Amino acid sequence: MKNAYLIILTNLLLIVGFQNAIAQKDSTAFDNKLGVDNSYTGLSYLESAVYGFHITYTMKHHAVALGAHIAYQDLFETKSEWEQNGASFVYQYFPIRSNRLFSPFLFYDLNYGYSKSSRSVVAQTEGGLNSYGAMREVTNHSIAHHFGIGTRINIYKGFLAHLSLGGGPGTYGEAVKIRSLQSAYDDTEEASHPFSNLEVVLMFRVGLAYQIGMSEWKRSKQCCD
Repeated sequence: MKNAYLIILTNLLLIVGFQNAIAQKDSTAFDNKLGVDNSYTGLSYLESAVYGFHITYTMKHHAVALGAHIAYQDLFETKSEWEQNGASFVYQYFPIRSNRLFSPFLFYDLNYGYSKSSRSVVAQTEGGLNSYGAMREVTNHSIAHHFGIGTRINIYKGFLAHLSLGGGPGTYGEAVKIRSLQSAYDDTEEASHPFSNLEVVLMFRVGLAYQIGMSEWKRSKQCCD
């Protein structure tokens, strides 16, 4: 019986020592990571979903990302933009470290969108006496500030998935030009500053990313030089 107690005690000490070693290694041996991220983002201020590409740099408790809008999907099928562009900057804060299997985070997303559309209309003169054919061109600049929560899920060897949801203030302004199709009438244009209109905006984002540790990346560069 005495030997049994000794074996149990030894096993407990080994388990505790092993866990302490893991904890110490996990808290000190952290490698900053650089990666790429493909994401699908729904943006209420554009009424569109955006396919985006980001370059991401991740630290122990923080991550920053910068990327561009690649393609758009109309959420409500009511718009006819023939040109759309945009970009976003993302900051994430991880209270429980970013290298966990599940890593919840708080985030701030600064999103810029540009769109331009054109359609044929029947315009009227200022007094409303005459009508004429024209093209109505609308150029829109939008800036949105999103604050929210999300989580990362580490899948396998640098591959991870993420999901986030947020909202905040958004501003937009547009320039409207009525281009006359008849030489007897002049073109007219009205414009507003991108910060002139304020509204509450929402967003959600899902994506897949791949990251590599900076020390591992440096070693791979050395071996190939």
